[in-house]
Amino acid sequence: MDAKIRNSTTRNSDAFALQMPSDREIVFTRVFDAPAQRVFDAWTKPEHLVCWYGCRTSSLIVCDVDLRVGGAYHFVVRMTDGAKHPISGKYREIAPPTRLVFTERFNSDPNKEALVTLTLDEHDGKTTLTMRALYRVLEDRNAMLDIGVDKGAAETLDRLAQHLETMT
Repeated sequence: MDAKIRNSTTRNSDAFALQMPSDREIVFTRVFDAPAQRVFDAWTKPEHLVCWYGCRTSSLIVCDVDLRVGGAYHFVVRMTDGAKHPISGKYREIAPPTRLVFTERFNSDPNKEALVTLTLDEHDGKTTLTMRALYRVLEDRNAMLDIGVDKGAAETLDRLAQHLETMT
């Protein structure tokens, strides 16, 4: 199943796509008007992550990054209603500026861990980000869809696009 996300909350919805190539995967794709190294830095450096990570009604209040193979990251996203959502994982592969592989758990639930492969493909100063999340079972993937990961990812990547415009 393929779906284009089109709604008034996404700034550049034509640049964002969501696909589900199997019953355990969600693939997000977004094109950015920035070189791959800038996108990679924004994705891996805390001073940048705190500026954009999370949907538009959230802020990143904890951002710990140990960017090395075997290193871990821990984020806490706070929503405008005060709810806090921890996100954590471990880095498995780091190949700047084109590839990052890591595990990801929302709300610290080890049973809902995904393996995420982020690739950055640059052409003519524009970078296509592809983020493939592979879940253990169909129910875990569907649970992410049920909580609105499609809308959240679209908003988050819109925020990243805005931040990339400010980076030098």
